[in-house]
Amino acid sequence: MKGRPGNSGLKGKLLDKSIEAYILSLEIINQLSVRYRVETFSYLICNAWELLLKAKLLEDNKKRGIIYYRKKRGQLRRSLSLADCLKRVFTNEKEPTRRNLERIAELRDASVHLVINQMPKDILGLFQACVLNYHKYLTSWFSISLSDRVSVGMMAIVYDFSPQQLDLRNAMLRKQLSRDAFQYLCQFQTQIGTEFNDLGKPAEFSIDIDYRLALVKNVGESDITLTGGQTGTTIGIVEVPKDPGKTHPYREKELIDEVNAKLGSAASINQYDIRCIVKVYQIKKRPEFHYKGRVLGSPTQYSPRFVDWILHKHDADSQFFVKTRQKARRINKLKGKNLEYRT
Repeated sequence: MKGRPGNSGLKGKLLDKSIEAYILSLEIINQLSVRYRVETFSYLICNAWELLLKAKLLEDNKKRGIIYYRKKRGQLRRSLSLADCLKRVFTNEKEPTRRNLERIAELRDASVHLVINQMPKDILGLFQACVLNYHKYLTSWFSISLSDRVSVGMMAIVYDFSPQQLDLRNAMLRKQLSRDAFQYLCQFQTQIGTEFNDLGKPAEFSIDIDYRLALVKNVGESDITLTGGQTGTTIGIVEVPKDPGKTHPYREKELIDEVNAKLGSAASINQYDIRCIVKVYQIKKRPEFHYKGRVLGSPTQYSPRFVDWILHKHDADSQFFVKTRQKARRINKLKGKNLEYRT
């Protein structure tokens, strides 16, 4: 495996074990004959991430003790839990990758008490995002390629029947679940659906049905592709280039006009509001909302999904714009800067 650290030191051993857990999770979830595959996948993928995060903490801090809790007298030394690792590496509690894994950890814990032999399509979307997130961070943090161990299609989770049949409203699926499991999954699915919308439908949280992860003859028909690279030496996750004029058609003025038109008499925003939202919610780091061409003088462009996200936030809290302005002022005060205001 190219770039693999081997067994050199604690970090190398953690990475080795993390990769093994990741590969096993993929093998299990894609073996349709394994009836315990959903529960086993959640255990293994959480373990893979916990070990990866500990390796990241060691890489950044160079101190072995960083991955352990303070030792108590008469007790064995305990390493950090997955939850605490996530908090230390992904400090933003709303970061989609962190929330994705926290949700899967909840499911892992629940499966200890419930028999969950089938999973609704919305929850399977969490799994698919988690698989892609892991490879993304393994590559960006440690430059490790799994090309000699993981085939290109292996990272696409296999369904044993159509996603429509993995719907909790489907009578056949309901019969396969106990009452407790069914009630839990209904509640869990509602929660992740709400959170998915609140976060702005990021692919790092869940692979929405609007994203087509597929093997296709025409690459332009897919939104995300898995590639083996030109020389077959690397595996990468590639978002297929789209026309920004279609995906992000609104410049700032047009965005304001579109939002105000949909708000009607409920409220009205201006340029300052948009700039506050962009700053407070780090919209420039959200490619599903924001696009800026690399050519000098290219305008900033925004997507219809950003419009929907703003409207959703206002619907949930009528004081959203006021509160965002206040948050932006606090940020600027801390940084000693002022946002440019134009009417």
